[in-house]
Amino acid sequence: MKNQLIFPMILDLQLFAEGGAGGAAGASGGDGGTGAEGATGVNATAAVSQTKGVKSNPLAGVQYGIQPKAQATEEATPAAEVAENPTEDRNAKFEALIKGEYKDLFDAKMQDAIKKRVKTMQDTVDRHNALTPTIEMLAKKYGVDPSDINALNKAIEEDDTYYEEEALEKGVTVEQLKEFRKVQKENAELKRQMEEQNRKDNANKIYAQWMEQADSAKQVYPSFDLRAEMQNPKFVDLLRSNIDVRTAYEVIHKDDIIAGAMQFTAKKVEQNITNKIIANGARPSENGNSSQGASVTKSDVSALTKADRAEIARRVARGEKISFG
Repeated sequence: MKNQLIFPMILDLQLFAEGGAGGAAGASGGDGGTGAEGATGVNATAAVSQTKGVKSNPLAGVQYGIQPKAQATEEATPAAEVAENPTEDRNAKFEALIKGEYKDLFDAKMQDAIKKRVKTMQDTVDRHNALTPTIEMLAKKYGVDPSDINALNKAIEEDDTYYEEEALEKGVTVEQLKEFRKVQKENAELKRQMEEQNRKDNANKIYAQWMEQADSAKQVYPSFDLRAEMQNPKFVDLLRSNIDVRTAYEVIHKDDIIAGAMQFTAKKVEQNITNKIIANGARPSENGNSSQGASVTKSDVSALTKADRAEIARRVARGEKISFG
């Protein structure tokens, strides 16, 4: 019922405002001056009055009627999701570092690694060269090819002269001693194989744990790459010290993680402020000059005061479109 009474009144006020404006202009034109001068005077007075109204009108910040829904919030959601899932081309970044700012350090590290590898290979060659004369002498004694190590080993094992003195001391025959030595050798080999298998099983168990921990870490840090991190000796040392994968990653990259968290927080706060402004239908004040508070929206006709109705009539007269349904 209230709606039925208010809407005709608003319409009448609009028509009255339009007619009144024309009448006022005509009256001014006929009051002791040309029509142009009268119109100019009215417009100037209206402009001053309107300017004063904007500054002093307590209802200037109120929005009347049903406001259109803002789509910016929905459009901003993917940006927030992207911020929560940052990705980084680590290979490209690494290439840029080793070819740019850190090229000299990288080249020095590579040269040092190459020198160490070459030294290790040279040591192996030197030991082999030192044994070569001995191997050739034994091969000549047993009549086998010096390059055939297996044949040389078999010839030595079958040589009873190596066992006769020890067999005499132990009170056993040469054949018994040779069999005993064979069993010892087999047991030593079996023990070595078992230890090697245990090491492999333990390594596989640890590796499985690392992979499981890596999957969990990747849920928190999408850019995490276990293979890339394993190239870092400090990261590997932490894992060998029974530090879990995620903690090791956070220790190595603590500075990057803190910087990223601060950047994400700043973006999140900015996004929340933007969404709040859009939801309230308000804009932030420019240059700190606006003294108006947050915008208020009134879309319930029954809650309008007399001052609200007068303000609506004034805005409609200005040509503003206000709809309550």
